[in-house]
Amino acid sequence: MVSNKTAALLVSLFLVSIMGYAQKHIENSTSQTQQKIDTLVQGYYTKGELNGNILVMKDGKMLYKNALGYADGSKQTKLTEDFKFGIGSIYKEFPAVAIMQLQEADKIQLDDTIQQYLPDLPNWSKEITIKNLLQYTSGLPKINFRKYFSENKTIYESDVLQDIQHIETLEFSPGTDYLYSNNNPFLLIKIIEKVSGTTFNDYVQEYLFKPHGIHNTIIKNQYPYTDTTLMAIPMNTDFEEDQYKINIPTVLFSSTTEDLYHWVKALHSYAIINESSVSILSETATVGGSNVQAPLGNCVTINNKISEHIQHGSSVNYEGVIQHFPKEDLSIILLTNQKHQNVFEIAEKIKGIVEASVVQKE
Repeated sequence: MVSNKTAALLVSLFLVSIMGYAQKHIENSTSQTQQKIDTLVQGYYTKGELNGNILVMKDGKMLYKNALGYADGSKQTKLTEDFKFGIGSIYKEFPAVAIMQLQEADKIQLDDTIQQYLPDLPNWSKEITIKNLLQYTSGLPKINFRKYFSENKTIYESDVLQDIQHIETLEFSPGTDYLYSNNNPFLLIKIIEKVSGTTFNDYVQEYLFKPHGIHNTIIKNQYPYTDTTLMAIPMNTDFEEDQYKINIPTVLFSSTTEDLYHWVKALHSYAIINESSVSILSETATVGGSNVQAPLGNCVTINNKISEHIQHGSSVNYEGVIQHFPKEDLSIILLTNQKHQNVFEIAEKIKGIVEASVVQKE
């Protein structure tokens, strides 16, 4: 007859054995997932269809991280995880979140007209609200970058301001349609600077980045860059570097994959702005058809909770994407300096691999 002590010992050994097996099974599954992701991205790289950095985070842990390709057209320097990339329109989240911070502090209201803060703008500014700017329903036209680039001219912030000043009529009455235009976040930035009494660069560093461990996201003063230290230079598929000229330091954000992960995690844990503010930024305008983006890009909500937050950015040959799934605690971030228009495709395939591994574990 087995004594109680012996039985307890056998049960303990059994449980330890089961736990050890389970842990080893999880580790093996994670390793297999990493290998599958690596096989996928290496395949794109080998075919010359990927030049950039990738980060995949699951349950707060790094599942996969890699840097593939070259930092510039000379092909003399390999990318590392420390390189920063231009993030294009991903930057638009920063003024949107800053605006919500100011509203939470009762310094502005979303229904305020922009004329209240920018009185030097034409009369149409009395019709446009801050919320119109956030949701791209202001009626403001697009910035005519092509005009400057085709003439090989540097486009300055003063050029954008002057062009805005010369707008006589809007594309449509505010709130009646949707038009994605960089004039919208540009004017949001001007409002933030007016209300905060500081530059947008200083504001985001002080209130958005530093408190949340975001240390490598910066605003460059101009492109071509005067300082190329750890900067991935944009180039086409023939490794010819982009030659456009721009000097608008409020929009030339560059970042790393790790910093963008810290950004979305802080945002969705409501550490930067509260849950109500995040919810507002996930909302799209009720006009403009199907191809309408929220201030946070493309968001899917279930029971008033964001289940998907997908943001895309592109600037000539820079292209990047953030895919964040709060419920699954999964983040997929790709930043590239050679556009192949496949970042969504790669991210979706990575997501499929991770989802399959989760099902397998269960």
